[in-house]
Amino acid sequence: MIHASKNTLSDMPACLQKGVSLSPFNTFRFASKAQFFAQVEHLGALLEVVAWAQAQQLPITVIGGGSNLLLCGDIAGLVIINQLSGVRLTAEDDDSVSLSVAAGEHWHSLVEHCVQQSWYGIENLALIPGTVGAAPVQNIGAYGVEVKDVIERVQVLAIDTGEVKWLAAQDCGFAYRDSHFKGKWQGRYIITEVELRLSKRPAFVLNYGGLKNHIGPEVSLAGVFETVCAVRRSKLPDPKELANAGSFFKNPVVSVKVHEDLLQRFPDLVSFPFGEGYKLAAGWLIDQAGWKGYRDKGVGVYKKQALVLVNYTALQASPLLELEALIQQSVFERYGVQLEREPVELPARVVSKEAES
Repeated sequence: MIHASKNTLSDMPACLQKGVSLSPFNTFRFASKAQFFAQVEHLGALLEVVAWAQAQQLPITVIGGGSNLLLCGDIAGLVIINQLSGVRLTAEDDDSVSLSVAAGEHWHSLVEHCVQQSWYGIENLALIPGTVGAAPVQNIGAYGVEVKDVIERVQVLAIDTGEVKWLAAQDCGFAYRDSHFKGKWQGRYIITEVELRLSKRPAFVLNYGGLKNHIGPEVSLAGVFETVCAVRRSKLPDPKELANAGSFFKNPVVSVKVHEDLLQRFPDLVSFPFGEGYKLAAGWLIDQAGWKGYRDKGVGVYKKQALVLVNYTALQASPLLELEALIQQSVFERYGVQLEREPVELPARVVSKEAES
């Protein structure tokens, strides 16, 4: 139970609000309320609200675009919507450019901007929803490219000290859909900027997910970008039209031996070499297990892509959690493979009466 000090309201920064609905700030659109809420557009405001929450001994939750979240109830403490903005060219030579991008910038808009400038490296990551600050947390990826491939460093605000500092990419623990920001650093840092290094020379990655089959003989940066957008739109629902968080499950990684055994039983298995093993297509596993198009209790599996769970009418996350468990059990029983969730769950925290007063 969270206990705030007696003067919680009297010294609140002007930008803070109480009891704000978070439904508009998560793409599943599940009902949730923030005990305290702030939208911050510059670093000074972020420093102010974090210092206030620290003084009140309140937990802090940061939301970017809300496209990789699973809200499971009301959130005690301070919820910050990161809207820091700005894109700066920090270095340039004949081969590359370095960009420092504020955490609140829209990711797809950044990709589009870079394509227009003829900067290569993130075109495969077009149309991934969310903000730039969320990209390193999840180490977003698509079509054989991960954002870690272009990150040089990440600027953060240390919550406990208020210090703003840069962290080198190699220290961030980037892995498949993972990082220290999602693990041991969770709740320790707030990402404020991300520095990327992009190439001025073509370096296309086209051999993943059948991308090359959709592109004609003339390969161009704009062509790859437009193809990725078209393929994603054909498979994935727009969160503005149908509530979802994109890919709900990670593609499971298995050993060579497990992969060989699965191929013997399922010759049509969709998989890709990955590290010392193979990455399996989670969407294919779910589809073959019979879940595509399933709908019950206001939630379901998207009819065009079994990797995507959608919310039709549910107000709370519980029906989706039930569906998740059923799919995981079904896939495990059929393939012996355990599916892991991609979206980050924010469990409900009890708000004490004292903290509400």
